[in-house]
Amino acid sequence: MKNTIEESKTLIEVIGNLSSLNEMGEIDPSDIYHHFKPYREDMRAWIHDISEGESAFDNEDINKRPHKIVDGEIVVHNNKHGDKYTRQCWDKVGPCVHTYMANLASQNTVHPVDDRAFSIRELLLMNIPNNFKWSEISEEELNNLPLEEKQQFLKENEANIRECIDNWKKISKKGQTRLI
Repeated sequence: MKNTIEESKTLIEVIGNLSSLNEMGEIDPSDIYHHFKPYREDMRAWIHDISEGESAFDNEDINKRPHKIVDGEIVVHNNKHGDKYTRQCWDKVGPCVHTYMANLASQNTVHPVDDRAFSIRELLLMNIPNNFKWSEISEEELNNLPLEEKQQFLKENEANIRECIDNWKKISKKGQTRLI
């Protein structure tokens, strides 16, 4: 048997065809797993003006750097990993997926264009086979739910799905192809 090496694909090749999501809480009408997970509105200014490959910590304006207010003073967060709040690049391979990919504050989670972390669908396309099942309810049925029911499904299941994505390598090594 001959070993072959598959060339890595860039983010634009993997997720570039998905619709843009600009409103917090927005769900792609045809794909429940492609949605904009909300975060604190004040955090948007931290990432809004950064370019691909830049971090919110690169902002010159201290008000646009990740921070908290203590006794009326801005206290900038530590950037101990160097890749927090970093906008990814379309022309590079996607980041390693980990448990906290839904959190803007985590490493390498900011979408190349949109002011959000990667959606579940984007993480799936980067890492998980298409035949993997996340629910007893088919994706077609989920996509046809009214918006309120989609929001409820995501509220109840998103954290588990994202954790499973992070653990995919462990799961796939055991030969499991379905997780519910």
